[in-house]
Amino acid sequence: MTALQFLERRFSALAEEDYAAVYDSYHHDAPFLQQFGSRSIYIRFAEQQLSGIEIKNWYCLCQRMVAETQLEVLLVMELETAAGSQFFYELAMLIETDAGWRYHSAQKLGAEDYSGSPDKISFHHFDNAPQKIRF
Repeated sequence: MTALQFLERRFSALAEEDYAAVYDSYHHDAPFLQQFGSRSIYIRFAEQQLSGIEIKNWYCLCQRMVAETQLEVLLVMELETAAGSQFFYELAMLIETDAGWRYHSAQKLGAEDYSGSPDKISFHHFDNAPQKIRF
């Protein structure tokens, strides 16, 4: 499975609220998983925090290899929440394992961080961001 096929499967799981599949898509060293003691704790969290968010559209704008088994993917997402529709940007780090690609972490930018055309965001917007926090 390619990295983009992996992302398609992950986004489908999010859209279907299959949070077990989302949890399973994380790399075992993902910083996000350190917040959850188990799969069931994550699923409860996701049901409470993610069920009100609809992914209207997403696409991969570009990708770059960081290391032989590490890929950064620049994602553009249009999300629908109770507050309305908004664009959200993510620089996702994927790691290839024996079991296939896994989601490790991401640096995120919202509309308050980037107000240009979604198709014009690039790696330099993330590279030059004042906060380079990866979740």
